[in-house]
Amino acid sequence: MKSSSLNSFKLCVVFFCLGILALIVGVNGESIAIFFSRPSGAASWGTSESMMNGFTYIPMFIGAFFFILASIVFTISYIKVQKN
Repeated sequence: MKSSSLNSFKLCVVFFCLGILALIVGVNGESIAIFFSRPSGAASWGTSESMMNGFTYIPMFIGAFFFILASIVFTISYIKVQKN
């Protein structure tokens, strides 16, 4: 019984770490978009505003989703542990 409750807490930690990772990617979204839009061997190029927004906001939403998911999993795991 004890190992199954610990596994659910491990899942919470994994979701929390994925949320942090997604937020780090979202904060650096502009530089990542510029890196991915650069053609090989190009001296100058342009990166669209929508691509920069996509590399910024989508990972931030995914990170927020993982934080919410981690809190839900933690709450359910905590309630199960308290009942037992």
